[in-house]
Amino acid sequence: MTREAFYTKLEEIEEDVLKMGELCAKATTNAVKAFLDNDKELAKKIRKEDDEIDKMEIDIEEKCISLIALQHPVASDLREILTIIKIISKLEKVGDNASKIAKIVLKSELNIKRENEILNIMVDYLESMLRDALIAFKTKNEALAREVYNRDKKIDKLYEQLYREMISYMIENPKNITMATETIFVAKYLERNGNIIASIGDRVVYMITGERIKEEELEEKLEKDKNN
Repeated sequence: MTREAFYTKLEEIEEDVLKMGELCAKATTNAVKAFLDNDKELAKKIRKEDDEIDKMEIDIEEKCISLIALQHPVASDLREILTIIKIISKLEKVGDNASKIAKIVLKSELNIKRENEILNIMVDYLESMLRDALIAFKTKNEALAREVYNRDKKIDKLYEQLYREMISYMIENPKNITMATETIFVAKYLERNGNIIASIGDRVVYMITGERIKEEELEEKLEKDKNN
């Protein structure tokens, strides 16, 4: 395989990663919509489409392994291929969490539509985070990847706010327990997706620089502890 052919294949794999990311973003948005609207048909569709996301992970990983086997890539190219394998593994987890939200909808005995502003804010913010993570990956934008990593803090705060509100609802009226508990579970899956997407930002920084944000944070902490 020529170097030109190698880079053509690598670009094709990059496009596959973007398509997988789009599917995961759509699944997450639709999962929250299904929960709020109590749309069991949409929930079934999300569960079924999760199989497609799983298959994409396998296909992309196989393409990456084949690319490494056919031509020994230079260090930076190898780093990108290994990063892609990590990213698709994380995207698969994002899809899994969307499927788990859909499962809550299907198992719920509540036949009601729900309203929750915080869930809507969380899912919109996560969709933006994921799209920016994919843009940072495609364009090799280190600054944007770092920004994505840091934006996870807002998701954590939103989850904490929602959790407190739901506990209050349960205390006010025991009849709210099932609804509040289901809402907390949905929010927790979204909070986990925030962590996963932030980790994608971390991996993109590694792909570009060879350094990881988490390692930088650990080194800073160790230096600070040493000086205290």
